Amino acid sequence: MKRVYLIRHGLPVFPGGKRMCIGTTDIPMGEKGLAQAARMAAILPPVTAVFSSPLTRAVQTAQAIGMPITILPGLRELYAGEWDGLTFEQIRQRYPQLYAARANDSTLPLPGAEDHEDGLSRFCAAMDTAAQLAPGDFAVVAHGGVIGELLKDITGQWKKPGYTEVIPLVWENGQFKVTEEEIYA
Repeated sequence: MKRVYLIRHGLPVFPGGKRMCIGTTDIPMGEKGLAQAARMAAILPPVTAVFSSPLTRAVQTAQAIGMPITILPGLRELYAGEWDGLTFEQIRQRYPQLYAARANDSTLPLPGAEDHEDGLSRFCAAMDTAAQLAPGDFAVVAHGGVIGELLKDITGQWKKPGYTEVIPLVWENGQFKVTEEEIYA
């Protein structure tokens, strides 16, 4: 059995200060995100390995842990298709009906987006790789959408973690399971 600390990246800097659908759009963290990452790293239990999505905001968060990082491309966020990189105001203007409908049903697919099951499969394959490579307990820094999909697969409930939230899991007999352990960042 290995303990796994699944971590969402810190708050990114949104261009122009407007929140946006970032998906795989590669934007860095700002001062607040870097401070969140430092707080998370200060309370993270000891790990033998750190794995990260290749996106800058995840790599910056992983760097705060202070260990060598292994980049696994499969840990990247879900691609949001035509919405990826747009502000929510731009989305509201370009896709008014779908934007309004998603307020009531967030499972409606985005135009041209990565299928959630395909994204989950990619993410789980990367998580399995990390579990096999890590000599002991390890940390994985990724993104809210893919973490939410994994949690839904494990528990039946979708949950998007907060920035730098640590989700403790165990990897045992080739499966990930949620633990009762709580870590606050």
